[in-house]
Amino acid sequence: MSRGRFVSETSFHVRYAETDSMGVVHHAVYLVWFEEGRSAYIRDRGWSYADIEKAGYFLAAGELKAKYRRAARYDQRITVKTWIEDLKSRTMTFGCEIVDADADAVLFEASLKLICLNAAGEITRIPKAWMAWINP
Repeated sequence: MSRGRFVSETSFHVRYAETDSMGVVHHAVYLVWFEEGRSAYIRDRGWSYADIEKAGYFLAAGELKAKYRRAARYDQRITVKTWIEDLKSRTMTFGCEIVDADADAVLFEASLKLICLNAAGEITRIPKAWMAWINP
């Protein structure tokens, strides 16, 4: 998992709209929850995606690895745990675990490498000012 790094946690109940007719969460929803986890991580570090974009930068998905372990179900309380796994000059990789908040059983694991782009859509170095929230 996070190996001693800052981990952001956000918890909520599975919403009915996120499930199929059997009450099981659709597989694509886990990626939406991972996105919420990344947003929570950045907010917890004192920034926001909106701040990043206002500064003229964007984080584009480059590589996703995901493993589904157990199904989440309607009204289940889950926790999204998110951290920075790796940092390079132009990329950052977020790690994530989605767990049953009550049983602490892992439901989903993923990592996502994001590429830093400037306003023109060109790959660029991650600004030095970001290092305070990326690597505290």
